[in-house]
Amino acid sequence: MPPEFDIVGWLEETYAVEIGSLRDWLEVFELELDENISNGIVGLKSVLAYHRPIRFEEVSLDDAATAFRKALEERGRRSPDRNRGLLIPEIVQDYVMHHILSAANERGLFIRFHTGLLEGNRGILSNSNPELLENPFSKYPRVKFDLFHIGYPYWGVTAVLAKTYPNVFIGMCWSHIISPVFARNALSNFLDAVPFNKISGFGGDCAVVDAIYGHLMIARENIAWIFAEKIGERTLTVSQAVRIAERLLYDIQKEILLNSL
Repeated sequence: MPPEFDIVGWLEETYAVEIGSLRDWLEVFELELDENISNGIVGLKSVLAYHRPIRFEEVSLDDAATAFRKALEERGRRSPDRNRGLLIPEIVQDYVMHHILSAANERGLFIRFHTGLLEGNRGILSNSNPELLENPFSKYPRVKFDLFHIGYPYWGVTAVLAKTYPNVFIGMCWSHIISPVFARNALSNFLDAVPFNKISGFGGDCAVVDAIYGHLMIARENIAWIFAEKIGERTLTVSQAVRIAERLLYDIQKEILLNSL
């Protein structure tokens, strides 16, 4: 969301409320979340790694509320014809993320986090290391965490996290088209180290449909390549490989989306 967008004004108009405190802000979040759940959403997504590290410290409500009030006061000092966007301090972001995850935990939702390589140039890679999320994995056991892009190049960390925490899943979204060879190596490791029902083998993550189709072709070739190797090594039988491929490419996504894992 662009910083010049007046999110406070939009929320106040949309939900007929006045936002004068952090509690007001969180109440509107709950309203918006339940409204969207009733309209059919089944999960959430975070792309905060593009803007900050994805380690979310535990912050007291008083400290977060004080920082939020100061941000509102700063917004109020700007005239209506200037940028009315709300600049939310990181301490408030930390508190709000824990609130979001707590709400997701109560509702049994999943959340997808962008991890690893950032689109474009000059992104801060260390912001998106999936290891930074380890505390929420334990604190919110009913939330299913889907780690997008295999955390590339931290895919070894991603494998260990998915192996360690029952509620952590691996999303190979975007990974095959980033580096087909890297994705093959990662998939081979995942199949050895992680239960295959925690691995989503493909996700397009492209704005152009032609690119999604091309990525799918690469993903299928990669999956076939790795299964051929494992069949040759007698790690898998042909029938096992077919069954696992169906789960990687279809069943796991359906189960996550239908919230039935």
